[in-house]
Amino acid sequence: MRPEPGDWKAKLKALGIRRSRVQRAKREPDRRKQETGAGGEELAAQHLVEGGCSILDRNVRYSGGELDLVAEDGNDLVFVEVRTRKTPSAGSALESVTAGKRARVVRAARIWLVKHPRLAARPVRFDVVAVEGIPPAVTWLRGAFDGEGRA
Repeated sequence: MRPEPGDWKAKLKALGIRRSRVQRAKREPDRRKQETGAGGEELAAQHLVEGGCSILDRNVRYSGGELDLVAEDGNDLVFVEVRTRKTPSAGSALESVTAGKRARVVRAARIWLVKHPRLAARPVRFDVVAVEGIPPAVTWLRGAFDGEGRA
């Protein structure tokens, strides 16, 4: 059997050369980033409670996305994305909520609502809480994006 021109895999196989896959070492999570994020989420939760919300759930992870906080604000069910920045070198925390991130939050919110059907009929809102600087300043952007992930 003669390989087709440009079929490099078949050429290598015909020569008896096998490609070995290199096992990549798993990266250890950056503990400093995790601590910064956890601290930001705690400040955000306190800020929401002081603003009249009650926290229903925290750090909910699904294969399609994650929810930092799920809260009640009056009759509204609020899915909150928390972004934390110690310095502005990587841009502002609010700017870091990309279209892809919004889509993952909406996807996770839909899964959450399916798993909590008694709350699914309530009005839903997507908020962003930005925690920036040292000492941290907290900004709560209500209705930051809609259920389609549009800002």
